Amino acid sequence: MNARPGVFAVVNRRRITSQGVWLTAACLVFISIGVALVLRGGPADVLIGAVTVVLFAGGGLLVAGRRLSRRPFLELDSSGVRLLAPWPRRPSDDIFLPWDEVASVCLCRRSVAYADHTHDLDYLHFLAGDEKCEGERGPVPPPSPWTVRPGAAVRSSWDRSVEEVLAEVHRLRPALPITDRRTAPPRKR
Repeated sequence: MNARPGVFAVVNRRRITSQGVWLTAACLVFISIGVALVLRGGPADVLIGAVTVVLFAGGGLLVAGRRLSRRPFLELDSSGVRLLAPWPRRPSDDIFLPWDEVASVCLCRRSVAYADHTHDLDYLHFLAGDEKCEGERGPVPPPSPWTVRPGAAVRSSWDRSVEEVLAEVHRLRPALPITDRRTAPPRKR
């Protein structure tokens, strides 16, 4: 782990998941199709095949690099909260909030709409000033990977539990309000 000494860090554990297996299989299938098109030899086939190989090999490597990286994505210490930008972004893209700027911590559940179904995702937000904790609204579009809001999507691959993170926040800043809004509103069927 690349965490600094004396820093509470949250890192993704390396583990095999069904989502990772399906993603790998899909990338390999599309890369194979792209290679077959290139070997077929027509100018349009070569162009489409090369683009397919580049997109799916590059996308697969990008996702694998993020999942296999041991770089922490959340660090807490006596100076504040640091949300580290995922690979391949630069460390200058990290978000740092000194504790004096953090007004509260909010844990919420949001329904995120993907195509024709929704998923409930938990988020841990570090709110500054008078920002509101969202989470009790209806389905929202998926978050962009470059969202600037200082928060992290809670994942089952974390090497620390949410309770451990909140306990560390409480240890570092005992008076900081922590709100848990993970109770999901009833879904319409």
